[in-house]
Amino acid sequence: MKKIRSIQFKVFICLFISFMVVFGYVVKNKYDRSFNELVYNTDYTASDDYINFCNTIDSRGPHQVELDLEKIKKELGNLPKDDMTEICLLDAKGKLINQYGYNKKDRLLIASSSFVESDDSNDYYNFEYYIDLSELSNKQYKLLKDTIKDVDEKGYDEINLCFEGQIEELQNFKETSQLIYNAKIRYFKVTPTFIHYNTDIFGKKQGNLISATLEAYVDDGDYHLSWHGEVVNDIKKVSTLKMNQLTKDAIDNHFSNIYVRLASFLDKDTITSKENRKMTNEIATSIKEGTLTYATFTKLLDDYSYQVLLMPLYKYQGYTEGQEHTPEAFIAVFYDFQSGGRNQLRNDLFKDNFPLLLGGFLFIVLFSYLISYMTTRRIKEIDRVAMEITNNNFEGVLDTKGHDELSSLSSHINTMSSNLKRNIDALNLEIDQVKKMEQLRKEFIAQFTHEIKTPLAIINGNIDLLENVDDEDKKAKYIEVINKEISVINDLVLQMLDLSKLEAKAITLDKKEIDLRELTEDIIDDYEQLLMDKKLKIEIQGEDVLIVGDRKRIEMVIQNYLSNAIKHACINSMIKIKIKENEFSIENKGKQIDENRMDSIWESFVSDDQKGTGLGLAIVRNILELHEMSYGVHNLEDGVEFYFRWKK
Repeated sequence: MKKIRSIQFKVFICLFISFMVVFGYVVKNKYDRSFNELVYNTDYTASDDYINFCNTIDSRGPHQVELDLEKIKKELGNLPKDDMTEICLLDAKGKLINQYGYNKKDRLLIASSSFVESDDSNDYYNFEYYIDLSELSNKQYKLLKDTIKDVDEKGYDEINLCFEGQIEELQNFKETSQLIYNAKIRYFKVTPTFIHYNTDIFGKKQGNLISATLEAYVDDGDYHLSWHGEVVNDIKKVSTLKMNQLTKDAIDNHFSNIYVRLASFLDKDTITSKENRKMTNEIATSIKEGTLTYATFTKLLDDYSYQVLLMPLYKYQGYTEGQEHTPEAFIAVFYDFQSGGRNQLRNDLFKDNFPLLLGGFLFIVLFSYLISYMTTRRIKEIDRVAMEITNNNFEGVLDTKGHDELSSLSSHINTMSSNLKRNIDALNLEIDQVKKMEQLRKEFIAQFTHEIKTPLAIINGNIDLLENVDDEDKKAKYIEVINKEISVINDLVLQMLDLSKLEAKAITLDKKEIDLRELTEDIIDDYEQLLMDKKLKIEIQGEDVLIVGDRKRIEMVIQNYLSNAIKHACINSMIKIKIKENEFSIENKGKQIDENRMDSIWESFVSDDQKGTGLGLAIVRNILELHEMSYGVHNLEDGVEFYFRWKK
């Protein structure tokens, strides 16, 4: 029973592993889908304005002869700053020229207000103000931060900020900005002379106040949302210091080890996480070779992720067929920084799908156990019946319903059981026959002992007579009788020796080509007197046939067949010898053989002749088997025919 349980365990393990492989494949696909949702996130962000603006820098028409990097630097420098956007200007080899974004020195208040244009366009604009706090003293700056913190803790939905001062409009996105709820954004830099935020913070009020809603403040370069905006899509902000470090690392590494989202030079617009890993250094290589035309990609680290637009800038000097422009510089826009990378992706996958994963695992365990139990249950039944068969109990019958392998095995075991029962019964019958043969052997020994006693007694008596007679004629007669009886004993002994050697396979055959007709004619000559005594005639049918065999042994076979035919043939009848291409037979007219004794006459000590020893056909059988020849006997209408055959 331990083996059966072991089989059940092995089946369970195999099924469990197979299902877990499939389950793992499904989980991996789900992970890849989540990964691509992150990589291919196309939701509108404020960074899109910066991306669209940078796209226009290199698309101002084919008539521009020289690339004015100084003008581009100025335009980029006049862009408003964004909490999740870094813009970098790179040289032709991908090294940093200038970086635009928040830095460690920045102290700003960010506020917004809505405004309707007065012209007939009816365009709506949101005004975004960047209020410079660099002129505030440390005491004023601390008062401002404490006030913001205090107001935020009170939970106001909107906090009104009042200010006045010098206002300068920054580079705007009027031509490139995407509409958000039918509104565009205009950006302004404010050098304040007065700031009021729940209390007077800085400067003196002069009467030209602007009221706006506080969105956030920047403290030493780090962006801080006001209370009403802290929870935005459950995304944690990345500090300015970390953003700058991640940007610097990406540029220093020539953007290697990234996950490409879309790169025109790769002609790829869909990817998997596995394909991403194979794209390492593709962009760095394209920069080096000057083949990059445009690329946006997502950089996914263990704890951080962000996206990048990488765009080359060219000098337009006309187009010559077969020659591609070489980029003079690159613009890289880093945006959508998040403090959640691969680790967060994996955690979210398992956290959000924990019930499904647990349910799938439990289902696999239970289903594997059920299948293994159903399979091994039938194996246990097969084992039980097999055990009964080993104990010679053939009554057990297995259920063979179904068309699977176990049903087929059960059917075979049922067949095997019935065959074994039949074979054992046949074996018991054969044992009975062996016992009978043993009885015949004992009878033969008794007959042999009796037969040998007679010639020995005759020899002994003639020896005594020989010692007491002086007549030479009588001496010669006594000696002739002694020699005759010795010959009888010698024949018996030689036949028994031949049979024992043949049965022990202790004879080496001297195989040569034999002409059967010639050999048969020579043997017939030796039996001429016996044939004349019974007035028998012999007819040989067939041409000369050559076989390969031991001449002496084949001669013994033919002699035995012929002597039996002569013994049992009717007086004044014909004996036919047929020599065919692969068969030799001797046919005589006379008494037929009992059908029940057709097989037993080839055994030792079995004979229909009262004077025979029953060794002749046993010797013939062993000789022919050594020659790998077949043999047999069958009754004719008025006689018997013995034969042996060989392979062609």
